[in-house]
Amino acid sequence: MTEQTTEGRPSALSNLDPTQGFIVSAFGRKGSGKTTFNRRLFRQYPFAKLCIDVNGEADPGPEVEHPGRYERGRVTKIHELEDRMPPPREWGGPKLYPALHYVADPGSVTYREDLDRAIGMGMNPSDAPSMVWAGEVNEFCTESASPPHMRRLLQQSRHWRVSALFDGPRPKKIDSLIIMQSDLVAIYDLPNPADRMRVAETIAFKPADFDEECEETFSRGPYWFLLWDARAKQLYRYPPLPADGA
Repeated sequence: MTEQTTEGRPSALSNLDPTQGFIVSAFGRKGSGKTTFNRRLFRQYPFAKLCIDVNGEADPGPEVEHPGRYERGRVTKIHELEDRMPPPREWGGPKLYPALHYVADPGSVTYREDLDRAIGMGMNPSDAPSMVWAGEVNEFCTESASPPHMRRLLQQSRHWRVSALFDGPRPKKIDSLIIMQSDLVAIYDLPNPADRMRVAETIAFKPADFDEECEETFSRGPYWFLLWDARAKQLYRYPPLPADGA
């Protein structure tokens, strides 16, 4: 176990290359900090990006007052899905990449299909880097299977140059490929032993040792978290991240 500080970006995040594509997953009970963790990554991502919101509660960042317009540092809410992300806009200066926020309708008969279509939209075009943030990831897949676009993202993300952020409360209830393919896994307050076991077994960490690290970390106070770096095969312990904008 390596203890870290959160001055600036956590060190493991500095190794993420947005031009090549990466996958980050974050797990923990509601209000434990996982959404804040992914929101920071979403806001810092420099290319086209899409937040897929399943309950209307996601906060990907400040939104423009007039949907359909792009403004640097702000998010445009969309209500209809397209086959691909809009191209960047250029006005004689740096490219302005779209940052989109799609709110799905849980009452729609096509709700599940809409979520997977949104994943497909965020992955296209395949010749340009992009990011998809799928919050409440248990709505996008099951423990045993993922729909077509999600499966393609998990298995071929680097071929498509797409990065993905996933978060949810129950890693036991999702496709294990999400954890397996993640470059980083953030573990916030995770009280269920079955969920801890699922993460530990998937990252090949001794379950008893992982449970001990969870207990030590979560006893420190709210928003403390563990971060597994799959490339370095290293588990880190972090104090709470600074407030957004800090």
